[in-house]
Amino acid sequence: MDRTVTGNMASACGAGAANGPRAARHRARLLACALACALATCGGLAGCGGMGAVVRSGLDRIVPGPELTMYARSPDPDSFTDSYGDATGTGCNFVYLIRASDSSGNVRELQIICFGEQADGEGWLRIDAKGGTGVRYRGIEEGDVPEPARRALA
Repeated sequence: MDRTVTGNMASACGAGAANGPRAARHRARLLACALACALATCGGLAGCGGMGAVVRSGLDRIVPGPELTMYARSPDPDSFTDSYGDATGTGCNFVYLIRASDSSGNVRELQIICFGEQADGEGWLRIDAKGGTGVRYRGIEEGDVPEPARRALA
């Protein structure tokens, strides 16, 4: 039997559904569930043995929004705001709240998590940020930091 599909194939296959009202309701339910779990398991998002940092990081990653490049000085090793055991149970992850700037000099606070060790406090970081979380980061030389970002963080 030969079938011919007519019409808009994208709408027939559900293309664009990830941005539709149904997907938005699904994301809202996920967000509400994650927040409820965090509040129930540790009495709030702060001071719960890293759970708040994990929830914040997870939510920033799933909520729609742009990913921006930010720059920051590497935090002092002892300035972490929270820590929690890593997935292997043999190490510790350290949570830092840092001031970061985009290439235009706009500053905001970001959360970064150093997995398995404390920050070294040396040099600068280039951070791919989403929401208030540094999703990925790497060490860079000061000369690689845009001048407006360096001035903003001076």
